[in-house]
Amino acid sequence: MKTQNAVVVTGSAAQVSPEIASQLGMVILPLTIIVAGKAYLDGVDIFPGELYQKMRTQKLEVKTAAPNVGQYYECFKSIIDQKGRDVLCITLSRQLSSDYNTAVVAAQMISNEYPLSKVIVFDSLRAAAPQGLLAIEAAKQLQAGLSMEEEVVQYLTNARHRSGLIAGVDTLDYLAQGGRIGKAAYLVGSALQIIPILTINKEGIVAPSRVVRNKDNVIPAIISILTNQTSGFKKLDLAVMHADAQEKAEALQHSLNERYPSLEIPISEFTPVMGAHAGPGLIGLGYLYE
Repeated sequence: MKTQNAVVVTGSAAQVSPEIASQLGMVILPLTIIVAGKAYLDGVDIFPGELYQKMRTQKLEVKTAAPNVGQYYECFKSIIDQKGRDVLCITLSRQLSSDYNTAVVAAQMISNEYPLSKVIVFDSLRAAAPQGLLAIEAAKQLQAGLSMEEEVVQYLTNARHRSGLIAGVDTLDYLAQGGRIGKAAYLVGSALQIIPILTINKEGIVAPSRVVRNKDNVIPAIISILTNQTSGFKKLDLAVMHADAQEKAEALQHSLNERYPSLEIPISEFTPVMGAHAGPGLIGLGYLYE
């Protein structure tokens, strides 16, 4: 077996399971979730399901924050000191979070201190499961002995445009509360039962891809967008996500299993980085294809 020359670091927003992270030697940094002014670490002292249930029953102000410069610096430093390896840090889209810029500052501090070690910070232009799928694939390639700079970063640069997120909200209430849509759009949308299907575009910005009337059309629309985006694939990785909507997630998983019977399609809870703004009830999926 070839020697793994670098370690992949990514944030908890990427929804990589602890089991997969452990198998691939990945390091997952928790994001901070601020609920009614109190800070929690994602997946450490608050879990997405718990947050979404609270959001259903209480009117909470929820904010999220990327790891700070100190957290990134300590993480990079410990990988170099303890494992003697380089670092490939795969962040949330810089259009959605300060994650990328913060990691770049920490990487610069490390390069001043450890001139012989490399820390590459890569903007996934994604969030949630597609960010995680890219990070997992990068970790597999590093484990197989591919070089970080020449091969893995080049792969990611091309692959991020073959990855995506497609999600349907349950209600427009949370997007309206957070100022993500205007009052007029909210009133019209609610009256007509219009539900936006959200994706992340090429620039890494969340944007509506399609609107549907009533909730029964959400799953067919998600699958329709997926098949359009991934036509002619040779390999396809999928991951279903939900925000306190397990039954709907299982229905989406079942529909996907009928269409892609050979694929193993996991279900995970949607990262609060986005779920906090879209609200509970959201379902969606992440994909990566070759």
